[in-house]
Amino acid sequence: MPSTHNEPARSRAAAGDEPDPPHNLSPGTRDLAALQEHNFVERWLQDHLTAVAAMVVAAGFVIRLVVAGQGFFNPDEAIHYTLFHQRSIFLAYKASLTNAHPPLIYFLLYFWQLLGRSEVMLRLPSVLAGTAFCWWTFRWVGICFSKTASLMALVIVSFSPALIDLSAELREYALLLCFVAAALYYLELAFRDNSVRHLVYFSVALYLAILSHYSAAFVVLAAGLYALVRFAAARSPRPILAAWVTGQAGAAAIYGLLYVTHLSKLHSSIPFWAAPFNSYLFHGATLHGGIADIFTFLLRSTPDIFLYLFAQTYVANLFLALWIVSLAILFVYGMIPGRTYPRSGQLALLLGLPFVAIWGAALAGKYPYVGSRHTVFLAPFVVAAVSALLASMANQKLWRGLLIAGLLMGVSNAWGHSPEALSTPANQRRAWMSAAVKAMQQSIPRSDLVLVDYQSSSAIEYYLCAATDIRTYPDPQGDFVPLSCSGHSIVSLDERSWELRAGNFSSAFERLAHQYGLKPGDRVWVFQTGWGVNLAAELQRYPQFRCLAPQRFGDNIAIIPFEVGPTLLPAIPGTHCAQ
Repeated sequence: MPSTHNEPARSRAAAGDEPDPPHNLSPGTRDLAALQEHNFVERWLQDHLTAVAAMVVAAGFVIRLVVAGQGFFNPDEAIHYTLFHQRSIFLAYKASLTNAHPPLIYFLLYFWQLLGRSEVMLRLPSVLAGTAFCWWTFRWVGICFSKTASLMALVIVSFSPALIDLSAELREYALLLCFVAAALYYLELAFRDNSVRHLVYFSVALYLAILSHYSAAFVVLAAGLYALVRFAAARSPRPILAAWVTGQAGAAAIYGLLYVTHLSKLHSSIPFWAAPFNSYLFHGATLHGGIADIFTFLLRSTPDIFLYLFAQTYVANLFLALWIVSLAILFVYGMIPGRTYPRSGQLALLLGLPFVAIWGAALAGKYPYVGSRHTVFLAPFVVAAVSALLASMANQKLWRGLLIAGLLMGVSNAWGHSPEALSTPANQRRAWMSAAVKAMQQSIPRSDLVLVDYQSSSAIEYYLCAATDIRTYPDPQGDFVPLSCSGHSIVSLDERSWELRAGNFSSAFERLAHQYGLKPGDRVWVFQTGWGVNLAAELQRYPQFRCLAPQRFGDNIAIIPFEVGPTLLPAIPGTHCAQ
């Protein structure tokens, strides 16, 4: 905007003649004053965009760091700890081969733990990666669309509830997002500048994404097809083509190595891990449904993707509608010859292909199409498309874009609820775990046996066992895994028994009594923590367990005393319950 719009106000102020208060202004004067104020804000944002972006990133970092320091480890985080907490980097790598993720996160955390093993310290790499993801997304969207779109995208990814939570956990998803966004940025920069150097950076970032999580394959496919379209549309120099082909060959080699050393050895475990997601895989069209069944499956699951990312139903539905409209407009603009934005069709392809790829994988029964961390790699593509459309609707005004994005994320955080949240922040407080560990140390004799299910085993190792007590992977064959834990006699069920429930508890208890030579009257304690801690509540529905007396620490931790009954089945200690 021309700077002369603010000259009358400046001259009056210099003369000591302050303008009338806004509520005394006539409508026409108020409109002019508002316009001048908006022009000033817009110019300031234009002149200080990088500084504003840095402040948004800093705010996102602080929020992630605060969230990272609030709760105790969930089961997946604790399992990651036991995998990389080994006596050597080689043993940490061998342990990582028992899990479903590539090895990068375990290599990184093996060395990072030398700096400290507190929850916030071990989560700090995710916090840093999640913050870097916000910055890379800002840079990438700015190259593809506009400054306003990039600022809106930055606000959205910085304050999306799901992206905050994943960036505050000891998991690999923040690393995946960071490297995906960096790869997209350098790919776009390489095409813009015909830069071999930036293509090398793209390839390195892509390799790190591949080594972070297997879902990066969908991004690899989308970026590869997008690059082919770009090459077909413009004659690129041979060094660019050679650098891209070499980079793609390197990605293929990494996938081949991961398959030989890791994926090929997990065939027996994959059905167990995939079982909770069977409803998110397409199981074939019915005789009469045909194509309609496919669309029903996609229409049922797609809104869940957006609800996971943005937590609040109305905001999620708005983002879904805007995403569809944005892709449609980009495709249409790309088909019209002579437009001033000829790359819109190519960008529509890039932003839409990851969805098409995962649709294909879900229809083939290979990957769940579910609103959860497993599909969070879609986030930058969704946010870029929506931000581009909203920026156009805001007439590319930075102040409007900042206001709109801030309001949307404010609503998401104030009234949203993550569909994947299996525990509340109140129940995840570290004080509950500290109290539970203290109760175990004071109440359970070290000669008594403690039984834990698989999801509880890693948590008890982190919070109760000494740093020198290290779990050996792979676990011994059999139903039970003995844990060395500061002198306590702890036995864990194997990974096939993720959670103790009323349906599997009695049989597991009886097998334990037989295997460890327990006698009637011997005391056995159950320690349970994690998602769905409800063994005591389920057992109390049965008459013989009506007087069960668990110690509860919030809703996600319980210590339950049992004794071996006459038939080696579990019984209530003492049996002093009034019938």
